Amino acid sequence: MLQSILSLALSMCVLMTTSYVNAATVNVGTSRDPNNGAQVLIAEQKGFFEAAGLDVSVKYFPSGGDLMSAFVGGSIDYGSSGAIPILTVRARPFPLKVIAQMSDISGAQHLIVKEGTKSLDELKGKKIGVMLGTASEAFYKVIIEKYELDADSLTVVNMDPTDMTTAFIRGDVEAIVLWEPVATNARKLGKGKTLISATNDYRGATPEAKRIYGDHSLLFANEKTIESQPEVASAMIEALKKASEFIQNNRDEAVAIMAKTYVLQPHEMNAILDMNKYSLEISDQLISDLEVLTDFLVTSKRIKKETDPRQMIDTSVLKKVDAALVTCSGC
Repeated sequence: MLQSILSLALSMCVLMTTSYVNAATVNVGTSRDPNNGAQVLIAEQKGFFEAAGLDVSVKYFPSGGDLMSAFVGGSIDYGSSGAIPILTVRARPFPLKVIAQMSDISGAQHLIVKEGTKSLDELKGKKIGVMLGTASEAFYKVIIEKYELDADSLTVVNMDPTDMTTAFIRGDVEAIVLWEPVATNARKLGKGKTLISATNDYRGATPEAKRIYGDHSLLFANEKTIESQPEVASAMIEALKKASEFIQNNRDEAVAIMAKTYVLQPHEMNAILDMNKYSLEISDQLISDLEVLTDFLVTSKRIKKETDPRQMIDTSVLKKVDAALVTCSGC
């Protein structure tokens, strides 16, 4: 009898805890692509949010700017986005805190050219599609610097990814700088290829590993959200950690789920997963890359002053869930 009472009491405690975490719907914003939204999609479809005691409503946005506007307006609680929109909003200033990395998406940044193009010199005097104020421009400037190109010999045409693809297919521009999965469609529909990525040089007979630029997808929330509901923040990390592990350990199923959602062929989705590194780890590499991106935003006058990226990172929740995922110095 006593054992039954104790078991019932324990069950009630578990239910009360779950109910507390589930007290309100948690609105999560991201984009419908494998760079920023992969773990959110997997956690939603595999029930990891629910298992962590969360009632999550996922909202998809067409751009990082739209997502950040919704975040600042208070319609989403947590977001997953590329680094540049996050750094821009934080610099306003706004009480935004990054609580985990979602993925290292450096390898998904590409310079796409026509199939017959073999060298960067062939782009002299040509038009290149670039989306100013985004990772597209940041990566383009790194290419100019690292490969010692004459920027004045190239004509930059400011356009969004959809317009880039259309212009590339029509031949209005000879090259475009953009990210996956749009890069995959541009190569396929525009008879193109990747000449340079942020992590590989494809100009030779075989790809050469060469990391020249770093970009990351990050999980963020308002400081007040984290402080007022720490148990929700921990549950969010738990669910997304499981999603990261699922992508690594159940590749075929992860590919099938994402290929269907992102409207890609399985082999295309598989290739993108090879480019990205899905991990919540906050590392020295992440900090270093954020410093470079912050400098880009200052020099391009997107933000007024340079700040230490560490100031916007809160590792307390990640340390509580899995301290091994916090490897950055001084974090």
